[in-house]
Amino acid sequence: MEQNKKIAVIGFNKRSCLDKFLASTDILSKKYNVAFEKYIYGRKDFHYYDKLPVLGSVRPNLTDFDAVVSVGGDGTFLYTARVFAGTDIPIFGVNNGQLGFNTSIEINEFEHFLSNFINGQADYEYKDTLEIAINEDKFLVLNDAVISHAGISRIITLDVSIDDATVSKIKGDGLIISTPTGSTAYNLSAGGPILHPSVEAFVLTPICAHTLAIRPFIVPYKDTLSVHIKDSTVQPQLTLDGHKIIFLQKNQTITVKKSNKPVKIIRGNKNFTQILNMKLGWGI
Repeated sequence: MEQNKKIAVIGFNKRSCLDKFLASTDILSKKYNVAFEKYIYGRKDFHYYDKLPVLGSVRPNLTDFDAVVSVGGDGTFLYTARVFAGTDIPIFGVNNGQLGFNTSIEINEFEHFLSNFINGQADYEYKDTLEIAINEDKFLVLNDAVISHAGISRIITLDVSIDDATVSKIKGDGLIISTPTGSTAYNLSAGGPILHPSVEAFVLTPICAHTLAIRPFIVPYKDTLSVHIKDSTVQPQLTLDGHKIIFLQKNQTITVKKSNKPVKIIRGNKNFTQILNMKLGWGI
C-alpha cells in the first residue's frame, strides 16, 4: 500500500517513555497509512537509540515531509523548530517533558491530532523567530538570545541601540532578547513580562542590572536592535535558545530583527491562557 503522508519524528533520547511512543508510531503507521521517519535529538548513549540517526548528522530533504513530531520538552521542540523554520511544514509538539509551554499536545492525545491532520481538520498557528546576526553569520531563535559572560559575579557592559538610536547602556550580568514565545522562559525567570503570542514585539530584559533604573523594555518587530559589547571582565558569550553558545569579543555588535522564517505548529486543545493556568499554577 502506498504511503500517503511522510512524517518525521524527533525525540529526546533521555526520556525513557520515548520507546513506547516510537513503538506506537508503528501501529499508527498502518492504521493511518503514514510513513514515520524516526530521528533523535541528543547523545546516542542509550541501547535503543544507536539504531536511529541524529537529525543533525544526516541531511534529509526537509520538504519531503508533510509534518514533523517533536517528542520531549521545550528543548526538543526548539531544536525541531529551528530545523523546520520557514518551510511551512507543521510541527506536532508532543509533551514528554515537564513544563512544556510549546509542547501542548499530550502523548495520549497524539492520535486524535494525527487523525485531524490526516483528514485536513488540523488547526494551525505560526510562531515568529528572530534573526541574530554577528558579522556575516546569521542564526535563528524561537525563544531567546542571551548576551552574558562566562564567569560568576562579573560585569558585562552593553550599549543597546534601536534603529541606530542609542537607548541604554546596561551594566550587569547580561541581556535577554526574547520573542513572545520565549517570554515564558528565561525572560520570565529574570522578571520580564509575559507577552501574548499575538503581540508583534520582542522584549529586552536585563539580567541583574547594576541600577534599578534599567527595566525590561518591549520593542516592536518593525525595529532592528543592535547590542554592542562595550566591555567585559571575563569571556562574553551569546546563548541561542539555551542551546548553542557563541563566544564573543569586546567591540563586537549583535544585530537582532524579526526573521522571515516563522514556525508552523499544530494547535492543541488549550489556548494561551489555559496553558498559563496549567503550567504556572494560576488560579490554584
